[in-house]
Amino acid sequence: MLTKESLAAIISLVVFAGFIALLAVLQKKTKLGFSARVSIALGLGLIFGISLQLFFGAETTGLAGTVVKKWVSIIGSGFTKALQLVIVPLVTVSIINAITKFTGASDGSRKAGRIIGFLLVTTAVSAIVTIVIVKISGLSADKLISFNKAGAEPADVAETLLDLVPSNLFAALASSSVLPVVIVAALIGFAYLAVKKENRVIGERFESLLETAYEIVMQIVDFVISFTPYGILAIIAVRAASGSWQFILQLGFIIIISFVALGAVFLLHLLIAFLSGVSPAKFIKKSSAALLFAFSSRSSAATLPLTIAAQKNLGVDEANANLAGTLGTCIGQNGCAGVYPTILVILVGLVQGQAGMDWNVWSLSFLVPLVIYVVIASIGTAGVGGGATNVSLLVLSLMGLPIELVAILISVDFIIDMGRTLVNVSDSILAGIFVTRFEKKKDKNKVGAKEILAETPHN
Repeated sequence: MLTKESLAAIISLVVFAGFIALLAVLQKKTKLGFSARVSIALGLGLIFGISLQLFFGAETTGLAGTVVKKWVSIIGSGFTKALQLVIVPLVTVSIINAITKFTGASDGSRKAGRIIGFLLVTTAVSAIVTIVIVKISGLSADKLISFNKAGAEPADVAETLLDLVPSNLFAALASSSVLPVVIVAALIGFAYLAVKKENRVIGERFESLLETAYEIVMQIVDFVISFTPYGILAIIAVRAASGSWQFILQLGFIIIISFVALGAVFLLHLLIAFLSGVSPAKFIKKSSAALLFAFSSRSSAATLPLTIAAQKNLGVDEANANLAGTLGTCIGQNGCAGVYPTILVILVGLVQGQAGMDWNVWSLSFLVPLVIYVVIASIGTAGVGGGATNVSLLVLSLMGLPIELVAILISVDFIIDMGRTLVNVSDSILAGIFVTRFEKKKDKNKVGAKEILAETPHN
């Protein structure tokens, strides 16, 4: 016998199925673009989630509300897992494919070094910008968390750097870090260059195999990307239905300041682009497809094909575009690793300091290690939604601080994650532009020096 709650749950799920059908019709029967369909999915998700709260209660913790969220979550969680599924093959083939474009192993190592250096430096600068903004805003989390005695001391920086090199590849692959994948892919790529130099036939066979693998992986990514509107609908519906209203004002202020910090970092990106010879208007125009998809999908890894395309449209050569785009999905993400963990560490440190602990958040002894650990933790950041959570947990642990605030902010994390991912992708595009312009200027200077020497009379 159906109860009122069961009937309400069934009706809710039928309505949700209707929303999915509507998105499918919009995709097949209309000329609406991808961004428009994702925006519609965002709106429908909010409407459905808020309606669940109004109908089943503020936290939708009743039996019927829980059942509805459980079934809706299948689509959202499935989409998230699909994004995670493509990370390893995508990063692997992209890194190797980028290295095959190099003229030699030394050329590749120099390119990779410049790009990684740029990504890490901008991450450090992003953290510093965030520190200033949090200080000026007076942001606090005292209504969200309470004092919790930290049970650990800050980790040693030298030991942390050493631990970046995994001693067990398979154990490292099973963790949340993507860095081992990058290391293995780079080794394969440079080994290919060495083999091709000795045996061109074998090198060409590997190139053919790689091209096939690259096309297949890109097609898989396209399949996953096509489901973005449905995934966004489900994820936002569940978040909107589960959000806590008890601390809404402080949560809202944290969201606002997070976007202010992300906006400041993005403006910094535009300044760097301008100094690199690309006008801000041109940068935004040529990168808009990648940035909008990053904002909606919350996955810099899934955005990789668009990131590479944006760089090529801005004059970046193929090798730098592939390498900067790929490395940017797992190293030096300005939003997920630079801005967000910095905000959380400062907020937790403030609460600890208010409780009498020896945490002087605004001292150099606190801020310098924070920036260093943020940069370290940015190496191997997962390029999908939720990657910032892992980085935040790591940085808080390195600083010897409790991690409760991370769990609390998960309820609104998806909102901030949209802006974080956009900034991550923006920095990847910028890395390709900066390194390409640097190399062109360097080559031009070399040519100029040769011309001067050639024209100089010799006695």
